[in-house]
Amino acid sequence: MLNRKKMIIGAGGVAVALTMVLAALGPTGAYFSDTAQGAVSGTIGSIKIAGADGTGTDSLNLAFTNLLPGTPQTVTSRYVNTGLNAQDVWVVFNDKDALHALNDLGTYGEFHVAANGTALFDSANLSDDLDDTAHPSCGALAPTGCWPVPKMIKLASNLAPTAVGSVSFSFGYAAKMSGQSELGGGVWNSYPVKTAQTPNAVVVGNGLPYQIVATQVGQTPGL
Repeated sequence: MLNRKKMIIGAGGVAVALTMVLAALGPTGAYFSDTAQGAVSGTIGSIKIAGADGTGTDSLNLAFTNLLPGTPQTVTSRYVNTGLNAQDVWVVFNDKDALHALNDLGTYGEFHVAANGTALFDSANLSDDLDDTAHPSCGALAPTGCWPVPKMIKLASNLAPTAVGSVSFSFGYAAKMSGQSELGGGVWNSYPVKTAQTPNAVVVGNGLPYQIVATQVGQTPGL
């Protein structure tokens, strides 16, 4: 009996030891597996604008020639989306002194902006001394209103890559304007304007500088 018990205990001990070893080694069965590798990649878009001939902003230089009272002139330039994404396009008048000089003409001048043949801004009373958002005597935005040229105007929305647009500027002195110098001629829109506070202001430029600015769709120029 004693020997039999020892054999039983001995066999049980071996079984327990074997179980513990197998547990330490982990599962011994084989499992199928497979792995597929992936990666996230991408490209960055771009917002770019240029003159329609592809040479850049030099092609956007425009000029009125020998302006006379009562005879408006129109100049037009084109631009192209050279970026990879659709974009909004704006004209920005980026020299405040030049813009104020134009808006100081009152009823002695008129200015119009059109994009792709559609009128966007018209004013025959260029005055920035008035509230340009809700002045009661201005009425609707029209040539007969008293509206200053704004700093920026949207020309196109969601312009596709490679698409071309145009912007036109029209200006005319009023027929009532008189008092040309003896020599006549001169340059258009000299600035800054002399005022009672700055009677000795020195002219530093003429014309109306502007920029064609492209933005992501739905955004405004950060100026």
